[in-house]
Amino acid sequence: MASKFQENLKALSKQYTQRYIAEKTGFSQSSINNYISGASEPSIQFLIALKDGFGIDIDNFLFGDFEKHDTTTYDRFIGNYIVYYYNNTSYKGEVHTNIKNTMKYGVISVLKEKELDSSVVVYGAFVTGRVEATRLLKRVNSMTQASKIIDTLSQSKYFYKGNLFTSTHSIAIELKDKENGDFTYILLNNPPTKEEYIGGIGTVNSISRGREHNPCVQYIIISKKVIEVPDGELYNYLKLDDYTVKLDDAIDDIVALFKRLYVEKNEISHYLSESQKIAIIQNKLDYHFYDILEANSFRFAKVSNKEDDGVFKLIREASND
Repeated sequence: MASKFQENLKALSKQYTQRYIAEKTGFSQSSINNYISGASEPSIQFLIALKDGFGIDIDNFLFGDFEKHDTTTYDRFIGNYIVYYYNNTSYKGEVHTNIKNTMKYGVISVLKEKELDSSVVVYGAFVTGRVEATRLLKRVNSMTQASKIIDTLSQSKYFYKGNLFTSTHSIAIELKDKENGDFTYILLNNPPTKEEYIGGIGTVNSISRGREHNPCVQYIIISKKVIEVPDGELYNYLKLDDYTVKLDDAIDDIVALFKRLYVEKNEISHYLSESQKIAIIQNKLDYHFYDILEANSFRFAKVSNKEDDGVFKLIREASND
C-alpha cells in the first residue's frame, strides 16, 4: 500500500501553515518542507509529534485520505472536572481503617493552550480531601486564562500533564508527573452526542502510592460539578467486586447430603459417627465455597451499563443545580 504521507501533510499545512506545524511539533520549517517535497522521509518522532499536537491517527495519516478524514474536535470536553477514586495505598484494596479514609480526590482541566489548536491539553492535580478538591474546582472555574489554571493546579504536590484522545466509543486521558516519575491512564465511555461532556465513570491504570509503588487498576469518576451525595453512595459505584452469586446448585447438593446423613435410613447414616458426618458436611461446604469463590474471583474491571447510567444520573443532577 502506497503511503499518502506527503499528500496528507500538504493538506494539513494548507489548513494551518508550515510554520505552525513546525512550532507545534518542534521540528524546523525546513524539515516540514522537505517532508512535503519528498526530499526526506519523516522520522517516527515526527509522526508521534503530529499525533500529540493535532490528535491525528498515524495509520490514517500514512495510508488514509486526510482531506476526507473527519478531524476530531475536542471542544465539548473543554472544562474543569472534580475526580473521585479510591485510596490505592493498600494491597488489593484491603482497608482495615474507617471507611472515610478510602477516598481520594483531584481536579482535571481540559483546555486549549492556543486558540488555533484543534487538540487539547489536560492538566491534573490530585489532593487528599474532598473539601480541598471542591475549593480547587471552584478556583479554576473562576479563571478564563489557561495559564492561570495551569499555574493554580501546579501548586499541588501531585501535578500531571497529558493529552486527551477519543474514538467512537471511548475517551482516553493520558497524564504524566515528570517531577515524581509517575503516570496514569484513564478510560471512559464516549457518549454518542455532540453536547457538552459533563463526566462519567471509567477505569484508571496508575502506580499505587504507599510503601510499594506497583501497577494498580480501579474505577474513577470525573464530573464537571461536585456530586453532593453521601460518600457511601460513591463507594458503591467505585467498588470492583460487586457481583451476584447463584447458590442454587450448591444448596441442592448440601441439602441432599444432609438428608442422606440424618434423615434417610441407610448404611451410611447408620454406621457413621456424629463427628464423621460433620466432617463430611464440612468438606462439602469447603468444596462449594472455594468453587464459587474461584468462579467469581476478580479478573478484570468493567464498567457496567448500570454503573454508567447511575453515575451519569448523579452528574446530570449535579449539573442542574
